[in-house]
Amino acid sequence: MNIEIKVNEPLSVEQVATLYRETGFAKPIEDRIRIQKMIDQTPLVFSAWNGKNLLGFARCLTDFEYFCYLSDILILPLYQKQGVGKLLVHEIKEYLGSRITISLRAEDNALGFYKKMNFEQTDKMYRIK
Repeated sequence: MNIEIKVNEPLSVEQVATLYRETGFAKPIEDRIRIQKMIDQTPLVFSAWNGKNLLGFARCLTDFEYFCYLSDILILPLYQKQGVGKLLVHEIKEYLGSRITISLRAEDNALGFYKKMNFEQTDKMYRIK
């Protein structure tokens, strides 16, 4: 499979909603206006393509100087465990460089992936819902 990673490639609401729906990721995908705003306001998006087929994407919230919060990384189930997520994380690290700390909050079923990618687990993350 030939995978191409694109940076800030325009994505449609339907493409993004399909990724969330197919992966079972909890987002209000029926709210098209909210999804469009999420797409428009994310400063850095890496998407993985096989030809014209979107395989997955990663949304990054960053100041491009000190930190990057890897908000979402989604890979269509058919393409999981084939190196697509690893390639996305690699490209994010290369793009941002070594000065920027990348952090995220992982679901239990993704902990193994992030450990393999050398993310350090921490218990100091908090949120207000």
